[in-house]
Amino acid sequence: MGAILRFVMPVLAALWLGSTSAQADARLDTAKLLVSDMAIAVKEAVEADYGDEAARLAAVNDLLDRYFDFEGITRFSAGRYWRAATEAEKADYTMLFRTVLTGLAARQFDQLKGLDYTVTDAVSKGDRLVLVTGTMSDPSGNNPDAIVSWRVSTPADKDQRIIDVEIENISMLITQQQENTAIIRKNGGQFSALIDVLKKSAQDL
Repeated sequence: MGAILRFVMPVLAALWLGSTSAQADARLDTAKLLVSDMAIAVKEAVEADYGDEAARLAAVNDLLDRYFDFEGITRFSAGRYWRAATEAEKADYTMLFRTVLTGLAARQFDQLKGLDYTVTDAVSKGDRLVLVTGTMSDPSGNNPDAIVSWRVSTPADKDQRIIDVEIENISMLITQQQENTAIIRKNGGQFSALIDVLKKSAQDL
C-alpha cells in the first residue's frame, strides 16, 4: 500500500498542478485578449469621424460599458468615504464622476491618434486580478514609447473587466482616490464637498 501511495501521490500532484496552471493560463489569456480588444476598439474610436461631441461622448460611454468595471472604479475612487455617503450622494457622485470621466476622455481622443498599443505580458495578482502590461508607441517617432498596464478584475462568477490603468507604474485609480479623499478630508469629512467639486468640473467641460 505504501508503495502504491508513493507512486500515486506524485501523479495526482502533477495532475492538480497541471490543472491549476491551465486555469491560470486561461485567465491570463482572457485578460490579455480583453485588453487587446479594448486597444483596438479605442484606436477605431479615436480615428473615427463622429461629426459632433455628442457622438464622441456616446462612443466613450460604449467603451466604458464594454471593457471597464465602472461600478467598482466609482466605489474605489471615493475610498473609505463611499460607505459613509448617503444613497443620494452615491447616486449624484456616480453620475457626475461618469460625466467628468467620459468628458475628459473624449477630449483626449486627438492626442491618441496614430498611437499603437501592443500587449507584452500578463501576470496574476492573486485569484481575482491580472496585470496586463504593454507598450504604447508612436510609429511617427514624435513621442517616446510608454509602458502602460491594465489591472483586470477576474472574478470566477463574472466577466473580466478593467478596473485601473497604470502609466509608467503610476496607478491612475489610486491617484484619483488620493485626490478625492484629500478633498473630503479638507472639508471635514463631508462627501458633499467632493460632489461640489465634480459639479464644477462637469460645468467646465
